Amino acid sequence: MKNGKKIGFFAMLLSLLGIGGCDILENGGDDGGMRLMYGTPTADWSIKGKVTDEDNKPIGGIQVILGSRQENTSSVIYDVNYFPIDTLITGSDGTYSMSNDRNGRNHYPVKTLQVDVKDIDGPDNGGEFNDSQIVIRDIRYEGGSVWYQGRAEIQVPDFVLKKKK
Repeated sequence: MKNGKKIGFFAMLLSLLGIGGCDILENGGDDGGMRLMYGTPTADWSIKGKVTDEDNKPIGGIQVILGSRQENTSSVIYDVNYFPIDTLITGSDGTYSMSNDRNGRNHYPVKTLQVDVKDIDGPDNGGEFNDSQIVIRDIRYEGGSVWYQGRAEIQVPDFVLKKKK
């Protein structure tokens, strides 16, 4: 066999075995973007919000758990439809924020976001508060042709926590 035919034969053999190469760079590689697997969603998004008490005073030290909620879907791999993204802690001003971008932190884009807040510091920072949860559905991404492309700035409605009795 000549070299060209050998290469073609081995390339075909490897592809039949599912072994191949794909050197796709995001945006064609012109911007020096990170390497992505073929078909990986490429949306940028940021999340921010605030936690206060019933007197509108900010509460620091509250744990904020962000997760992706998959509704009305069945999964072959997972038995659950919730996938954690990250855990944050509110600052002394009660705020929290996270940015996901293709050149830094890279989490799968979400269409439905679940935000859980928990008082993990006990009586510190104004007392002990009840847990709470908000689910934000149908997050819209601007500048993309489908939900997992483009950019979204997600403003979570303020959490107003009640003190435990």
